[in-house]
Amino acid sequence: MTITRVKPGSPRVDGFIAAAPDAAAVVPVALSPPGLKAKRGIDRSQVSVVLPDAVLARLDVQAGRRYMSRSALITMLINQFLERGQ
Repeated sequence: MTITRVKPGSPRVDGFIAAAPDAAAVVPVALSPPGLKAKRGIDRSQVSVVLPDAVLARLDVQAGRRYMSRSALITMLINQFLERGQ
C-alpha cells in the first residue's frame, strides 16, 4: 500500500485547519523585512562588499596603525562620511 501525501495549501488541508476550534484565535503576525542580522544584536545588519585587494591592503594598514579591526575601521569611516553629510 502506498502512502500519498497531501500537499500543503490544498483546499482539503486548509479546510481541515480552518475547522479547528482554535483557528479563529490565530492572529496573523507581521514579519520583519528579510535581511541578515548580526549575531550580536538586532540593531545591526550584515553587509557583504567586494573590494579590490589593493583597497583591502590599505584598509588593513590603516586599521593596524589605529589598533582596530578592519570591520571597526570600515564602520568608523562610514560613520565619519555620513556625519559630514556627503
